[in-house]
Parts: sequence; structure tokens; C-alpha cells
Amino acid sequence: MPIKPLKLPSGNLKTSPAKAEARKTNSVEAVKVAMRLLNEMALARRAMRITELADLMGETKPRIHRHLATLKEMGMVEQEHSTERYRLGWRLFQLGEAAGAQFDLRYRAEPYLVKLRDELRQTAVLAIPINGQPMVIATSDNIYARICISVKPGNRPLTHCSAFGRLMLAYAPEQAQSAMLAESLVAETDQSVVDPQTVLDRLPLIRERFYDYAAGEMLLGINTIAVPIFRDDDVLAGAIGIVGSIQEIPDPPPAVQIDLLRQYADELSVQLKSNAYGRIRPAK
Repeated sequence: MPIKPLKLPSGNLKTSPAKAEARKTNSVEAVKVAMRLLNEMALARRAMRITELADLMGETKPRIHRHLATLKEMGMVEQEHSTERYRLGWRLFQLGEAAGAQFDLRYRAEPYLVKLRDELRQTAVLAIPINGQPMVIATSDNIYARICISVKPGNRPLTHCSAFGRLMLAYAPEQAQSAMLAESLVAETDQSVVDPQTVLDRLPLIRERFYDYAAGEMLLGINTIAVPIFRDDDVLAGAIGIVGSIQEIPDPPPAVQIDLLRQYADELSVQLKSNAYGRIRPAK
């Protein structure tokens, strides 16, 4: 006799505030335990048994086993078949390399941010791609203006209507481009580009000229120019740019601003083992 599917009661199933808060607390505690696990394994510098980890952390073996199983599924830890001990996994190595590269870029770029600020008298910004989307990691605020336009580290400019966003979208895989543009594109101002095809049509131009700008798209009266920084030949490492008022960074931007940005991005790219600017001369 075939088993009939279980019928759930109709209507919205609501979770009480107390249960929702308990679930949130449990999730936070789970993250803390996972991080402690990885930290203990990193400090030990060797493969470890479940019992040893449980004793070190003052946790039960079943709880440690559950966390290790999840971390193993994500590639964060690996299990030796012969001893059943656990060690740090390949995914952590990848994340560590990526983090190291980002910190290295920030260290190398900070003097250029100051030079851009002083020479162009605008706020200079450094951003990196996170899953094809920009995240600001360093800035040098304009100290010469009466009203400073500032961008905080951690800021995530929108992909479709910001200079940093479109630039990083231009160097993302086609599948990632389609996925990001398939979402609902929000207009920050009445000048924001929100048509997916218009954004797609702009990407080849960005790759050809090595820069993009977004006048009034994120905030009326504000313009941004961004240029790519490469590493290991043609891999996008990040982007450097300036942000300021439309009076100081007009639409279209003047060549002197674009050329200086590309000059410094070229120098940073060479330091990161890329000659992209040398092989493909950007259009003036």
C-alpha cells in the first residue's frame, strides 16, 4: 500500500518570538563553537581526535562530532581515513590565500590612496570583489574640501548603478553577471541605470577603456570613477577610484583624473605580477 504524503494544516505557520530568539541564540552559539574548533586545530598544528577536542573545549563528544561533520562537508576540515583524526581542510587554505592577497593589496594601495587624495583633491577609495560584488576596504578622505564626501570601509556599492559595481561585474564570469542582473535592480536616484540589458551592453566598453564612472546614480550631485587593479596577469584583484561632487568630477570625467587613476592602478598591477595595462593599452 503506497504511503500518502503528510498533509500540513493550511494557513501561515508562525513562530513565537521566544522560539525565534532561541533559534537565533543557538545559531550564534553554533558559530562560536565552530570557530573555537578551528582555532584549537590551528594551534595544535596536527590532526586531532574528537575526544581530544571535546576535552580541550569542555564540550560533549556528540556536539563536537556534529560540528566537525558540518565543517567537513564545507571543506573546512578533513578526516584521515587511517586514524579518523581531523585536520584543517583545503577550503581554509583557499580562504587564507584570498585574505592574504586582500591585505597585501590594501597595504600596497594605501600610499596611492593618499597620493590620489592630494593630487586630485578628492576622496580616494579602494574596493575588492566579493563574489563579483564590490566591498570598500580602505579610503583616504578629502581633507581639502569644506564638505567632505566620505565612504566607509565595509560599504557595498550596488552592482548595477555604481562605478565600482559595474567595473567588477565587467570582469565577473558570464554566469555570475546573468545571476546578479536577474535580480530586481533598485534605483537609488532617477539617474540610476536599472535596465539589465543597458548594464550588459556597457560591460565590454568598461573592459576596453579600463574604467567606469557613475554620475548621480548612487547619490544626486555625486560622481565616482573606478579603474581595475589586476594580479597574476588578468585576474581582477580590486579597483581604485575617487568620489566627489559633480562640480569636481564632471560627467564625463576629465582625462587628467582618469589617466592618473589608471597610472596608479597600472603600477599596483605590476607589483601584483600583472602587465594587463601594458599589453592592452586603454583607450584615451
